[in-house]
Amino acid sequence: MGVRITNIAYAVPSRRLTHDDLARRFGKEQMDKTVLSTGIRERRVVPDGVCASDLAAHAADALFSTQGVDAQTIDLLLFATQTPDYLLPSTSCILQERLHLRKTTAAFDINLGCSQYVYSLAVATAMIEANMVEKALVMTGDTVSRIIHPLDRSVIPLFGDAGTATIVSRGAKNEGFISFDFGTDGAGAGSLIWPTSGLRLQRSEQTAEERTDKSGSTRRQDDMFMDGTAIFMFTMRVIPETIGRVLSKANASLDDVDLFIFHQASKFIVDNAIRKLKIPAEKVHMKMEDFGNSGGSTVAICLADAIAKGRLKPGMKVVMSAFGVGLSWASTFCVWSADTSATALDFEC
Repeated sequence: MGVRITNIAYAVPSRRLTHDDLARRFGKEQMDKTVLSTGIRERRVVPDGVCASDLAAHAADALFSTQGVDAQTIDLLLFATQTPDYLLPSTSCILQERLHLRKTTAAFDINLGCSQYVYSLAVATAMIEANMVEKALVMTGDTVSRIIHPLDRSVIPLFGDAGTATIVSRGAKNEGFISFDFGTDGAGAGSLIWPTSGLRLQRSEQTAEERTDKSGSTRRQDDMFMDGTAIFMFTMRVIPETIGRVLSKANASLDDVDLFIFHQASKFIVDNAIRKLKIPAEKVHMKMEDFGNSGGSTVAICLADAIAKGRLKPGMKVVMSAFGVGLSWASTFCVWSADTSATALDFEC
């Protein structure tokens, strides 16, 4: 028996941060150039008080209502995020009660950023294949807009907020996940970091001090930091490597793949990955112009959008590849199954 995705839903906040908004903040000429490289014209952002779990729960509710999934059949709840409700307790425990899942449901958080969705799919697949659970609810979400400085022009134009929910369960022998590949390079941890997010560096008057760098970006140590050049160089190195390995494990080649779904980091990164891999652009689906880079939720959103637009059909061979904060990356090769449902929702908040 294979393990496959049967249902996907995503939720984004209704509030928009548009190109015009940022043009007024940073200047039209600068933002026009940024749009050309990022491919992002607007992003969805939550107001204060709304968490990633709220978005992910809204997506899960859609699975249980509009897609007819029985919440009482869920054996495993995974919530992947780096912007949790709390460090203690796990947000997954709160979601179990909120979604009215059985008390016999296993629930735990996965603390990963951009690669979170593929890692979570792998964990769910492994636990199903090991006969520990029958059906998993994989949830992702991040509210990056709440942890970046409003005058940090290096990240504000990129990131949006979103949450997703995916059902993973058993399928036919010839469908579902065929192979996975993972990687980690902790030497690059400082390239994408929220310095005071944990216990290593305590918040203080010093960490709250605003500083403006030579590029004109203002931030504090209490805000997320990204070295865009370092992240770009990292992605150009690891994307071809991880995709080569995941295809090799599946005894497949680039030509065998019908559709590629990359982490929607930016158009610049995805376009360069396409060129480096020498794959046709028509084999790549993108969904970032109106949502931005929503961290670990981008692959699930892209999948749902590909289903809704008829790009993803039963029997197609699909590669998903995600990469970023950690530094961490993960890829999977799968044969897409029939009758996978997808729902997109605006979360009024």
